Amino acid sequence: MQTNLEASGMIEFFKVLPNLFSGGVYLTDPKSGKILFSNDFFKNNLGCHKSTEECLESDLLQWVAEEDKANFKEQFLFPNKHFDRDTIQGDYRFRMPNEILVRWFQFEKRKVNIPKMDSQLQIVFVRDVTNEKTNEINIVEQIQFFLGLFENASVGMALQDWEGGYFRINPRFTEITGYSFQNLTDLNIKRIKGEPISEEEMEYFGFFKEGVEESRLTRKDGRRINVYRRISAFRNSQGKPDFYYVFLDDVTEKKQLESYQLHSQKMETIGSLATNIAHDLNNYLQPIHVFSQLGEEQIKLGKFDESKILEYFGKIRMGADNARSMIHRIIQYSKVKDENSSAKIEISSVIESAIPLVNAGLPKNVEAQFDFYKTPLYTKLDAVRFSKILCELTSGGLLVWDDRKRGLVRIQTSPADEYKLLVSMEFTGLSLPSLSGLNTLDFVNFGEEEFQWTGMHLINRYVKNWGGEFYIEKPEPMTVLIHIFLPLEEGQILLGAKKTNQENKPKDVWSVISEKEIWIVEDDEAASEAISFVLSQKQIFPKVFRTATSALENVKNIVPDFILSDYRMREINGLSLIRNIKKVNPNLSAILYTGNMEGLDSEELDREGILVRSKPISVDELYETILLSFGFL
Repeated sequence: MQTNLEASGMIEFFKVLPNLFSGGVYLTDPKSGKILFSNDFFKNNLGCHKSTEECLESDLLQWVAEEDKANFKEQFLFPNKHFDRDTIQGDYRFRMPNEILVRWFQFEKRKVNIPKMDSQLQIVFVRDVTNEKTNEINIVEQIQFFLGLFENASVGMALQDWEGGYFRINPRFTEITGYSFQNLTDLNIKRIKGEPISEEEMEYFGFFKEGVEESRLTRKDGRRINVYRRISAFRNSQGKPDFYYVFLDDVTEKKQLESYQLHSQKMETIGSLATNIAHDLNNYLQPIHVFSQLGEEQIKLGKFDESKILEYFGKIRMGADNARSMIHRIIQYSKVKDENSSAKIEISSVIESAIPLVNAGLPKNVEAQFDFYKTPLYTKLDAVRFSKILCELTSGGLLVWDDRKRGLVRIQTSPADEYKLLVSMEFTGLSLPSLSGLNTLDFVNFGEEEFQWTGMHLINRYVKNWGGEFYIEKPEPMTVLIHIFLPLEEGQILLGAKKTNQENKPKDVWSVISEKEIWIVEDDEAASEAISFVLSQKQIFPKVFRTATSALENVKNIVPDFILSDYRMREINGLSLIRNIKKVNPNLSAILYTGNMEGLDSEELDREGILVRSKPISVDELYETILLSFGFL
């Protein structure tokens, strides 16, 4: 056989073949089972190095792993059984001597017809496919591991096709939604057929943007739950989604707990705020109570010093004005709309009115101290926004307090120079992580470079809009100073004041007004009596209505020239009342006053000829507003 091969020139061919094929090659006679020729790769990897006797194909069986021996015998060592096949192929595990790991070889046997030879030979190509098989096994194991995680996950997991249909869900997904795989499949069939399904059921087939969201979902039993949902797309080579992976978790209890905790925090803050407000109101009521009693006693005795009585009235007036100012600030602070209403104002009064809010937001271990400049410092800003900035800086939202230390924030006002005033805040007792974020800062002007904290950046933007400057300084490792410089203004503008028209102004304007039809619409008896008494001092005796409905009914008999109405009343609010009466009397002079101006556009109403004022309204402001409404100011 060997002579015939040499004569046919096949030996030279087999010598060249390894250069064309990187694996092992051997030639075998199927009748005898002898290996007639093999290349070096085959000899080096499969151990056929016999020199004195011929190698047999059956010698390979000693290295084949036990689990593959039967298959190897059947496919390769019994050629008569498969001799009618042109190609035989298979992958087999080998345990080679001195090697711990199993190696995989792929065998591919083909028939060979050699000229001038009666019998057919077989050529076998051997490839080392250990790496490919190992990777394939790893992938299979990973898939099995993933399926195990998928089925036993503590969160809901599902696979959706690109049309929204489900082709796999895990048990937790069923528990969360109440829908089984069959339920969702049936719903999907209905959806595809165009049969009606509810909006709640359609929530499970909606297409969501890839990413994370918290939303509400309706269970099969109709119960609404809060869910955390993450959607990821598996894409094909063209970048189109093949299917979606849905991660679902029921966070209803977590949301309820968060809501309860938030409510508790709000109630605690409200309680603290109410305590501080009550404390300040007591301070404001103290002079009212004391000096009104002293004045009453002197008058009853019949012997009193007029200058003393006037001094008492001044003290009472001061306490009432302070209480009124604080209430206005609290109402304005609670407004929902973030409107910019800059006005010229005294900065110390703004900070003083915000003291109850600041104290309410401070932790119990932090003390606030205030030092106001003795001379008024006027600037132009949004007083409500500035109060909120003070609360944001001191409450621990931006600079975090250390609850293990006693903290202190000291707020001062002073003139910086003849053009600017300064509001400075000194913080001690902040947490180390909060301070570490400021380690690289040294009196940085945040307007000149981008600042990484969004909250501080917004504060800086507001201050810049008011024409000011915002700085942070760390004079000591554990101390932070915040400086807010604002432009100084001279004098104070009286809001709502207009130039006096001396030519058209009568000598006795109040006698002219007293001849008009004056109405007061107020559902609070004490408030209406107080306003009526103030007007009676000008010899004006208005008609008083407790409801807007009764006032509208009276319009059928007589039309008013002037109306002062509360805004929030039962049935019909004051604004609707005034607008209805203006349809009858377009020249109606009107004042709308309220304790909460939320939702009212004072500028728009002013164009309608309706002046808006806040409760409680002072005597001077009431007189001034009436004169303004009649055009006497």
